[in-house]
Amino acid sequence: MKLCRIAVVLLGLCLHVPPAGAAAPGGGWTLGVLAYRGAQTSERQWGPTAAYLSEHLAVPVRLQTCTLDEMAAGLATGELDFVLTNPGHYVELEYRHGISRIATLKKLRQGSPYTVFGAVIFTRADRDDIHSLADLTGKRFAGVDEAAFGGFQMAWRELKAAGVDPFSDLASLEFMGFPQDDIVRRVQSGTLDAGTVRTGILEQMASEGLITLDEFRILNPIRSSDYPFRHSTRLYPEWAFAKASATPERIAREVAVALLQLSREHPAARAGHYAGWTVPLDYAPVHELFRELEIGPYQRPPVQLLKRLLQQYWHYFALAGLVIIFGLFHVIQVERLVVQRTRELTTSKRELESEIAERERMAQQTRTLLQEKRFLARKCMAVQEDERRHLARELHDELGQCITAIQADAETIQELSHGRDARLSASAHAIQEVAVRIYGVVHNLMERLRPSALDHLGLADTLREEIRNWQARCPDIHYQLNLDGELEQLGEQLNISLYRIIQESLTNIAKYAQARRVAVNVRLTGAKGDGVVMLEVIDDGIGMDPAAAGRGLGLIGMRERVEALGGKFSFESAPGAGLRLRASLPARSETLTAAAAS
Repeated sequence: MKLCRIAVVLLGLCLHVPPAGAAAPGGGWTLGVLAYRGAQTSERQWGPTAAYLSEHLAVPVRLQTCTLDEMAAGLATGELDFVLTNPGHYVELEYRHGISRIATLKKLRQGSPYTVFGAVIFTRADRDDIHSLADLTGKRFAGVDEAAFGGFQMAWRELKAAGVDPFSDLASLEFMGFPQDDIVRRVQSGTLDAGTVRTGILEQMASEGLITLDEFRILNPIRSSDYPFRHSTRLYPEWAFAKASATPERIAREVAVALLQLSREHPAARAGHYAGWTVPLDYAPVHELFRELEIGPYQRPPVQLLKRLLQQYWHYFALAGLVIIFGLFHVIQVERLVVQRTRELTTSKRELESEIAERERMAQQTRTLLQEKRFLARKCMAVQEDERRHLARELHDELGQCITAIQADAETIQELSHGRDARLSASAHAIQEVAVRIYGVVHNLMERLRPSALDHLGLADTLREEIRNWQARCPDIHYQLNLDGELEQLGEQLNISLYRIIQESLTNIAKYAQARRVAVNVRLTGAKGDGVVMLEVIDDGIGMDPAAAGRGLGLIGMRERVEALGGKFSFESAPGAGLRLRASLPARSETLTAAAAS
């Protein structure tokens, strides 16, 4: 067979007298190769073939890897003398740039040569919703390029035959370019529902350990006894080796002879994973595909396309015509109404301007009332704290002294009656215990009215003491206090406000929350005199409905206290989700309080 091909070529050379030899431009020729698996892979695969041709022609043959568009541009500018590309791209370039094939590739797959190939349409094997091409409607799909023969157009033909228009029936259609391995990886990862690549890509990636074939389901599988690779489309001639229109015929014949003489064992064939070359095959099946899809040389001219659209979608055009006619009548009526509506709108504009001015006046009045309300709230808080301080002092000075006197008298009576009158001694002891309990109650009242630790220890130590007291009272609850910043620089009014808010929050938690953990976070940010105190009280209790929570007096009181000092108050809660209370108060709020008191 090999000797027959060589004889055919030599006979052609004898019958055709070559023209005067043309010198290779720049001392060599340029071979453009479609890099469907990336530039580096193509250079490794086809570099030895270019070197083989250089040796045979005795002039350099430079290899240039190309995308689909780059190859077309190289032919248009005359940069490429030969091209090696897929059959669909060849037919397109033949029509647009006048190239002509001189050989067809014999691709080596699994140790056997093949002069045809196809495309495979695939999805993940675990997709229960995709078993046929029709199931791809509404799915995410990817190919190489709209102009890629094995990377999309073959699949397009089969999808069309199955009643699926890839441009309108899919959820998304992506063209990812080369290498085609990326499409396989995207389907494998689940970011695509399905994709298409040329035959052999899946098997090649599996042999490289990148995938396993069991991961994928082949859609529209076709069984061919003489073609072992998974495929979903009809088979078409393999890649074409073609010359540019400006390449001399003599050089093209020398290249054709060199390719036909290239044996399967040659290093160039081994590097390219092919078994050699054969005389150009018939590319009529490729023309049939282009004609069926109306692309490439068979793309309909605009007039014919419009006629076809009118024939196919005449009812839509008729409906559009009716809509246009109705629209014209509507426009005429609208024009008549414009003047009337303009007058009405002018009147409405004046009324709106008047209403806006009135609303602005009312808004200003509301802002003034809100400022007055906050002023009064600050004043009330100041008066309230003064009253509490006074009452605590009175309890300490008056009632405290009386209790101390009662306790001293009881101790005296107990000492005098000891050993003489047991009943009197027991009564004195009982009076002494009651006095101690009363003093404890009075002490707690004084601390709640005015925590003395604030005056002597400062905010941080007072909060630590408060948390210790609550931990002792409620041992089933874990309390955590987090303090950050120089809290000792805060003024009296801000200290007492923070203390009251925390005190009220902890009381509510103990009464209602059924919590197991409580966290109190106090943080001072910013420079002194211009900082912000951030307060958070968090519990993991039963939570509450935010709509109902807004009616509670405790939260209302805390909000008013915070807003009176120029701060912001918020809380988050839901049934079963605990409660998070937040308050942010400006550290300069002491100035506001002083102004209110004055």
